[in-house]
Amino acid sequence: MTPVLKVFSILGAAVLVAASGAAGYAALQSCAVRSDFLSALNGCPTEAELALQAELVALEARRAGLRAEILRNERVLAARQCDAIPPSSTAPITRMALEGGDLEALYGCWSLGSSYRTRDVDTGKVISYPTWSMCFDTQGRGKQIMQGDDGSTCEGPVEARIDSPARLILGEGGNLACSDGGYIHRRDIACVAAGGGLSCATLQPETEGQAEVPFTRWQ
Repeated sequence: MTPVLKVFSILGAAVLVAASGAAGYAALQSCAVRSDFLSALNGCPTEAELALQAELVALEARRAGLRAEILRNERVLAARQCDAIPPSSTAPITRMALEGGDLEALYGCWSLGSSYRTRDVDTGKVISYPTWSMCFDTQGRGKQIMQGDDGSTCEGPVEARIDSPARLILGEGGNLACSDGGYIHRRDIACVAAGGGLSCATLQPETEGQAEVPFTRWQ
C-alpha cells in the first residue's frame, strides 16, 4: 500500500505546484500591482505612462479644437470681399505730400500747360502742343501724351520720384517719339507744389531749351 500512497502524495504536490503557478500567473496578469518589475513582465503601464497618455489625449482634443477654429476663421475670411480703395484721382497735391515722399498723391491724370512749343532743329518748323497730359499709378509710374497742332501725337513712359526738398522729378528716360516720325528731345522736368497743383520747369539738355509749365488735375 505504501507505493500507492507515495503516488498520491506526488500527484498532490504536483497539483499544488500547478495551482500555485496558475495563481501566480493570474497575479502577473493583473495590473493592480504597480511594480516596475511586474509592469516590465506583463506590459501594464506605470502611473507616469498613464499620466502621459492622458496628456496626449488632452493635447489631441485641443488640436482638434484649434483646427475647427481655423476652419471657421478661413470661411469667414473667404466670405469677405477685401477690395483695395484707390487714392483720390481728383485731390490736390500738397507740399506736405511731396515732403513725405507720397507718390500716391499723383494718382490719376494731369494736364500740363497748353503753351508748350517745340522747334524742329533742321527745318525750323514750330509746333504747338495744346494738349499735354500725364497719367500715373499709385507707384508714380505713368504715361504721357502730347498732341501737336499739326495733328501729330507724341507719347511715351514717364516715372516720378521725390527729390529733396519737396521737389517732384518727372523722368522721361529718353526722347519722346512722335507719330510723324520725329521726336521731342528728352527733358528734365522738376516740379514744386503750387496752389493745389504743381509748377514745373522743363529743360532739354541737348538743346538747352527751357519752359515753365503748370501741372494741374485733368478736368
